[in-house]
Amino acid sequence: MPSQLDIQKTLYNTFSECRTECRAGMPSQLDIQKKCTTVYPNVELNVDLECRASSTFENKHTTLYANAELNVELECRASSTFENKHTTLYANAELNVELECRASSTFENKHTTLYANAELNVELECRASSTFENKHTTLYANAELNVELECRASSTFKIYSTTLYPNVELNVELECRASSSFKNYYTTLYPNVELNVELECLASSSLKNYCTTLSPNVELNVELECRASSSFKNKHTTLFANAELNVELECRASSTFKKHCTTLSSNVELNVELECRASSTFENKHTTLYANAELNVELECRASSTFEKKHITLFANAELNVELECRASSSFENKHTTLFANAELNVELECRASSTFKNYCTTLYPNVDLNVELECRASSTFKKHCTTLSSNVELNVELECRASSSFKNYCTTLYPNVELNVELECRASSSFKIIVQHYIRMSN
Repeated sequence: MPSQLDIQKTLYNTFSECRTECRAGMPSQLDIQKKCTTVYPNVELNVDLECRASSTFENKHTTLYANAELNVELECRASSTFENKHTTLYANAELNVELECRASSTFENKHTTLYANAELNVELECRASSTFENKHTTLYANAELNVELECRASSTFKIYSTTLYPNVELNVELECRASSSFKNYYTTLYPNVELNVELECLASSSLKNYCTTLSPNVELNVELECRASSSFKNKHTTLFANAELNVELECRASSTFKKHCTTLSSNVELNVELECRASSTFENKHTTLYANAELNVELECRASSTFEKKHITLFANAELNVELECRASSSFENKHTTLFANAELNVELECRASSTFKNYCTTLYPNVDLNVELECRASSTFKKHCTTLSSNVELNVELECRASSSFKNYCTTLYPNVELNVELECRASSSFKIIVQHYIRMSN
């Protein structure tokens, strides 16, 4: 805790009493010293808007006391030399939001802590200094949502540990870091009743991710491992309200790739758009999804020309067995791809992007609900004129896997579906053309 010697607080029990001492010299306003600015308790709103443009003033303390509705501290300061010793928001029944926008290149933010809140704990720490050190940022258990949004733009800082404790609804760790030299030693999400999602967006070209494991989950186990090139920028990551979960995972790894729009529509169960595109040098040692009562989906999209994928296996599932193997290398070998019998759907998704391989036979046996022949091949001479999905009560899946490194995906949209609408468009050939994607084939 910082020293309290410089703090001068005067708190009265009345609704509002403010003591402001403004001294303005005749020559200029650069010597103004505002000793204290205090907003007393208010039933509706406490807002302290202090906009100061002097380059020499010192703001000793700015404190907002507990309020029944909202505590918002908006401190916009434009000085390059001031020091903000402490900014603390106490527990609030509705929302604790600390918005600290600072534009100084030399200040130090010693500690920023949000205490437990019944609704939401959000720590928004946007700092633009290249030398500051963020020692610790921790969010305590919350009944609704724990979200840690840590956007840091320094190229030298180190974050040693970031941990989210168990949560009844959702544990989401959003760690967006743009440094090219940091190391993320461990990121772990504990079991959760609804969903365990590990969102690890790392933008370094030299990092190593040693292990990423998701434990069994009653609803869905999704391992989203998006690792990117050293030049990409993740502009925004937003979770919208949904009856179950709306997750927009926009992981872009190529330095030339442009994704213009990605939209997830509301869905009763889950709308997940997994677009994983990767660096040309990373190695993914192991990715395993355990058996799940609803859905086993292994979305492993890798765009490297040198990696080797040893084994990809999906266990039997009562609803759906989907093996999505998107590979964009011209030299890889796919040893075995097997889908076990399923009462609902047999889908063989064999997407290969090599210009020399031969696919001798791809056959889908009759199915009660759906016959889908998804044969996406990315040879430089192959032309596929039609790719068809017949109408189905359970699932419409259009899996068009193409793995070109220069294509542009202008729009990817998921429409509402009773179970799941997944559009996985991975394109793998730089010269592949699919002429027609609209051919209806009714099932018996």
